[in-house]
Amino acid sequence: MSVISIDKDSKKIEIAWSLVLKGDIKQAEDIYRQLVSAKTSNHLAYGNLAALVGMKGNRTEMIELLKRAIEIEPNYAEAHSNLGITYFEKGDLNAAISSYQKALRLKPKFPDALNNLGMALQEKGDFSLASSLYEKALKIRPSYQEARWNLSHVQLMTLDYISGWQNYESRWRKNDTPRLDAQPQIPKWTGQVKNKDEKLLVVSEQGLGDTIQFMRYIPYIRSKGIEVSFCAQEKLHDLIRISGIDPNPLTKDQANEIKEGQWIPLLSLPGYLGVTPKNPIVTKPYVRSSNDLILKWKSILSKEKRPIIGINWQGNQKVEKVHHKGRSLALEQFSCIGNNTKMNFLSLQKGFGSEQLDKCSFRNNFVNCQHEINKIWNFNEISAIIANCDLIITCDTSIAHLAGGMGRNVWLLLRDVPFWTWGINSSRTFWYPSMKLFRQKIRDDWDELLARVQYEIKKEFGT
Repeated sequence: MSVISIDKDSKKIEIAWSLVLKGDIKQAEDIYRQLVSAKTSNHLAYGNLAALVGMKGNRTEMIELLKRAIEIEPNYAEAHSNLGITYFEKGDLNAAISSYQKALRLKPKFPDALNNLGMALQEKGDFSLASSLYEKALKIRPSYQEARWNLSHVQLMTLDYISGWQNYESRWRKNDTPRLDAQPQIPKWTGQVKNKDEKLLVVSEQGLGDTIQFMRYIPYIRSKGIEVSFCAQEKLHDLIRISGIDPNPLTKDQANEIKEGQWIPLLSLPGYLGVTPKNPIVTKPYVRSSNDLILKWKSILSKEKRPIIGINWQGNQKVEKVHHKGRSLALEQFSCIGNNTKMNFLSLQKGFGSEQLDKCSFRNNFVNCQHEINKIWNFNEISAIIANCDLIITCDTSIAHLAGGMGRNVWLLLRDVPFWTWGINSSRTFWYPSMKLFRQKIRDDWDELLARVQYEIKKEFGT
């Protein structure tokens, strides 16, 4: 096999990188793979190929390539930082932190490594140091919106809502912007009300739980004399109408056809309204179901003769790969409650995770009508079922926001470092006064948490 010179390899690497910048990833990857197959001594070929492989989600090959790049060039800071990312995604925080620190020893003013180290420390609960690292990254690169976005989460988590809301707007300037449920063709609202006849289109974003949590502000801004229309996920339209949030929620296509007024993303509203724990604005229940459905399920569930706990244990699997890691648990972990309390369970789980019911050790403790409930996906009817439960126990999913918005007795099971919404210490939240928060004391230890839940159930219901 002929040996390719490093200079020639460098030229090919430059060509491949120019292809990456043009968006021709496949051809760039082909060039990098040719160099790697020829056992090039240029570390950049391995490092750049690792980055492309990582984009496809092949972490095993990515790690191998990065380690080879570091063997060739131990002072390759970018490879150390990227290796840290792979460890972080695998949940090995200590290895990730070690890799990021190596990168920063080699390159102290390395914004990506500072941001990445901040994320790992944030996951370990060191919010002060994480915040300082994000701020340091921003001093070096003021346009670094990913670091600003991460900083906003720490600020909101630690109850600095004024700064947090301001930095939360960086979500629209970072590389992977959130999903928006319409693309309005009218100007974006800046929070200034010019006159009482102003027309405002509010567009939902991100997940169903986010919409349920923040749609509470639609009636409030309407009460200020602003003419509001609301575009939201169609799955929630019945619930939005019945709850009095908006009499005629819009679809994506309808919102895109609006020609007058201004628009705003739903999750920007609390920032403009100045929402803080001391100024929550809306705390009373704002979600409800239709009376006929509530009566229907009252009749069905009254036959159970025992108190009913509605449970939900699994969040959206796709979302959990990127955000909310570790928020879900296995149904079987509820066995300490299911096998030791005189209460019936009712599964509110839909889609992925619901298959765990079939092999559940306490399957006989579920309500007799569970097979009928499993077929119901409409949020209006799900809320009617929730209205007839004595208690809701759930991980951090849309069910938590639905039950909380209804003012129901809901216990939320949280991982050691939860999503920013829930803060870091309290067992209560200003978002939902009827909600009680149960937090992991040790990372990934649901058993200890559920033992506390079992104790609280016996104390409250005497079962």
